Formats: sequence, C-alpha cells, structure tokens
Amino acid sequence: MKEIIYKILWSTIEDFVGLWEIHWELNSILSEKSKTENKETLKKLLQYFLENGLVKFYFNKWGNDDLKELYSDEVFKMLNEEKYWKAPELNRICLRIGCTEKGEKFYNEELIDDYVL
Repeated sequence: MKEIIYKILWSTIEDFVGLWEIHWELNSILSEKSKTENKETLKKLLQYFLENGLVKFYFNKWGNDDLKELYSDEVFKMLNEEKYWKAPELNRICLRIGCTEKGEKFYNEELIDDYVL
C-alpha cells in the first residue's frame, strides 16, 4: 500500500492533476482489482490526504489555468459524483488536486508509512 500512497501523492506534486487521471494511475497499478474497488480505495486515500492537509482540491474548467480552491465538505460531496471521475471535455468543469507544502514534506521524508486503510 505504501507504494500506492506515494505514487498518488507524487502525482499531485508534479502538477494539478485531475481526479480521473489519478484514478487511471491507480487502475494501472491495481489491475487485479475492479475499477469500483480502486475508486473506493482512492476516495479513502484522498480523504486522508485532505483531512491531514497533504493536498488541496480545486474546481477548474479543463483547458483553463484558473483554479478555485474547494472546502472539504464540497470535496467530499464531489467525490461521490460520477461526472468528476471521467475525463472532461474542453471547457467543462473538473476536479483537480494539488499537493501542499506539508504533502511534499511527507512525500520527501517518507512520513506516511503507518497509514492503513
């Protein structure tokens, strides 16, 4: 599980990554599980990251650089909406995720080894 956690966190460090992109990444790592199970695993990980200040979530129109930060309660609702798990068309609203300074520190110093789903 540790490898998966760091792979997902790394995705958020590189750039503001789309929710669907992280889901694709997880599906490529956990191909033996179903996409539904992988989505539930990812939801739990992202909620953990958010609750611990490791990532921030943003609303954005795909293809546009303007990001609007979301509050936790908004994120939790949006994670349950199927449309945010699919790649958006140009100028359609999407959910993006970016790493915080704390998240980068946790990644670089490997501080998440005790996390269990």
